[in-house]
Amino acid sequence: MSNEVAGTKLLIYGATGYTGLMICHEAARRGLDFEIAGRNEEKLSALSQQLNVPYHVFSVADKSGWEKSLLEKTCLLNTAGPFSETAEPAMEACIKNQVHYVDIAAEVDIYRLAESKNSAATASGIMILSGAGLFSMYDPLIVHAAKRVKNPVALRSAFQYSGGFTPGSVASSANIIQAGILVRINGLIRQLPVAEPSAFDFGSGPRQCFPTPLGGIVLCYKSTGIPNIEEFFQMALPATKGSDHSTVMDEEINPDSEEPSRILAEVTGADGSVVRSIATMPAGYMPTVTAAIEVVSRELDGSYKAGFQSPASVYGEQLLQSLQVEIIDL
Repeated sequence: MSNEVAGTKLLIYGATGYTGLMICHEAARRGLDFEIAGRNEEKLSALSQQLNVPYHVFSVADKSGWEKSLLEKTCLLNTAGPFSETAEPAMEACIKNQVHYVDIAAEVDIYRLAESKNSAATASGIMILSGAGLFSMYDPLIVHAAKRVKNPVALRSAFQYSGGFTPGSVASSANIIQAGILVRINGLIRQLPVAEPSAFDFGSGPRQCFPTPLGGIVLCYKSTGIPNIEEFFQMALPATKGSDHSTVMDEEINPDSEEPSRILAEVTGADGSVVRSIATMPAGYMPTVTAAIEVVSRELDGSYKAGFQSPASVYGEQLLQSLQVEIIDL
């Protein structure tokens, strides 16, 4: 892991979106040296004045816009969804301009895209880390649980989310659904024609969860090498209203939700032993905000590994100690 600091400036792209705005305020609170960017000049100008930071206006396809905005930057934090449109041009710009790339995507296809950039990122001397939001809790939890058995061979994980969804997350959920039911079997990603729901106990009795490719088949495989991985979500994702995947849920974000979000990891060892660990975190999007800022802060301090990485492959389970996450081992 490198600890050489080439600079300390961060660029936040997608700064005026729901989560991007929260991230910018957290970056200011943490005293980070950053600039903001995006596609809406009116909103960016107002935020620039409020936070007293420079801003850049350009579309993701604007190569000259990327080149100018990434000048003298150490890291890019991409918060602009849908990531199916923004991630690849942003990654390519970072590779070309030798700037670390981080995003808060929650789509397995974006993680696979990041993985495909490994050689180019390594050659450029930069780190590409996709999924610095939820996976900054999820991935280290899996590493923690995997250490509790000898030779872990299978992972079943489930996510119990509380707090509602932004419009951007609803849009992203459509991409997750379109990816199909993906699992990892004997080290290889497979698409299943059908998979049944499964019950998981997060601490208050069994809850039915639906097979959902959360991304652990890419990121947790990167950090642990567990060859068999299945993932579940507490509800059918809200692809579109009225679709077969729609579920009754909050129409808006509910930051005051008293019910926390939880992630359960069930790891099986080669000897058949099974352990379970549960991570509990605040509801809503604030864990994503604090996690993303924690990750980029470490990069700005010179802590990174070149190439494609997951949160735990570079920062280990110790990342949980810097976040508002409670771990219970069962």
